Amino acid sequence: MLGAGGIFVMVVWGQAAFDSGFSITGGQMWSLATENRKSIQNRQEALPMMIDPQYVVGFTWQRAYALRATQSLLGNKLTLGVSIEGPQTTLGGRGFSAFTTAAGAVSQNFWYAAPGNGGGLNNAFDSTGYAQNRAPDVVAKAAIDPGWGHYEVFGIVSQLRARIYPCAVVSDIAAGTVGTTTYTGPQIGCAAAPGAIAPTSAGAFNDSRTGGGGGASLRVPLFAKKLDFGVKGVYGDGIGRFGSSQLADATARPDGTLAPIRTGHGLGILEFHPTPKLDIYGYGGAEYAARAAYTGYETVKVTTNTFTGSGPGAPLQTTTTVARLNNINGGYGNRAANNTGCSMELSPTNQLTPNAGANCAGDARIVIEGTLGFWHKLYQGPKGGFRWGMTYSYLTRTGWSGSGGLAAGSAGLSPKAVDNMVWTSFRYYLP
Repeated sequence: MLGAGGIFVMVVWGQAAFDSGFSITGGQMWSLATENRKSIQNRQEALPMMIDPQYVVGFTWQRAYALRATQSLLGNKLTLGVSIEGPQTTLGGRGFSAFTTAAGAVSQNFWYAAPGNGGGLNNAFDSTGYAQNRAPDVVAKAAIDPGWGHYEVFGIVSQLRARIYPCAVVSDIAAGTVGTTTYTGPQIGCAAAPGAIAPTSAGAFNDSRTGGGGGASLRVPLFAKKLDFGVKGVYGDGIGRFGSSQLADATARPDGTLAPIRTGHGLGILEFHPTPKLDIYGYGGAEYAARAAYTGYETVKVTTNTFTGSGPGAPLQTTTTVARLNNINGGYGNRAANNTGCSMELSPTNQLTPNAGANCAGDARIVIEGTLGFWHKLYQGPKGGFRWGMTYSYLTRTGWSGSGGLAAGSAGLSPKAVDNMVWTSFRYYLP
């Protein structure tokens, strides 16, 4: 279908269903964690009625390739399902251990994702990369339809993985170098590669972390089915990307290993159907990510300055400075983050490029959104359907507080942003 703003949204899957109530489905589809209106059936997902459902905070979803099996029991009053789904890991936080050469190249001590291939089906320009998770996500769900309302409980298991390089943060200046080389910190070595003076893969290993969580939902009709009421809640570690705010799944510890971030999100639902041609809806949702902050990140930065000696014909001289810090605060929501520039707008670099600003860590603590809208069916018949709608959303995002850049003892700054959005849509549905 063609969604808001001309966004093309498509799911492609194939299904084999049997009289016994068993079905197996494979392809690209909505996650099993996404709520259904009845049983567990494809195309029966309870998507928000908002013009683009993925922009409703608190909505649980992903569209990924998957293999799903379901079994209906007790006269279709109970349906059990399990799905293996395409994995992903989203990374959050900052301050990670790094080595920067004089030419500006940066090496970090972990690797968790890879870019796609422009010549294949994967997107080479996906800045988030493709996860190296050791296994697909596993989602299991039970759906109950007792005769009044629809109820679900589900669980998610996600296997996060990173490749760790313990010798990636080292000095590229040999020990004992004298002359124009100066040091602002001691020489860095590496237990896996003694005497290493450049980043190396010695001692590299895989690190895997298990993330997961669970959730529950209910949806019931009220007032002769004129009003649908529903709530859904999800809580766990390393599953932030299953919410519309796309909060991070994990951050990196000082040694490069991944630390799953604890998240929770919820959504309240009201959908009013006063006439067959009019639907009015309201949603209230929130998504939260806990702190995952650490101390002890290391950075090494090499700076080389070249200048001419003072005398006539004097040769070029080079001064190399190796700066090392080994007690940096970092991770997700660290208390020493600098947020002093979050409310300061800097001038743009040119007429096409706004300035992103500086000194604003802004790791999200909670995102809250309220949404109100309607759909009106202008025509529904043998020639298809025409409908139009409008939506208003009020969204706030509040970041974790940080005391960086402030006087000692000052309360940390907690950045907050507010966005008011109005959406409109006019659609035609094929008969």
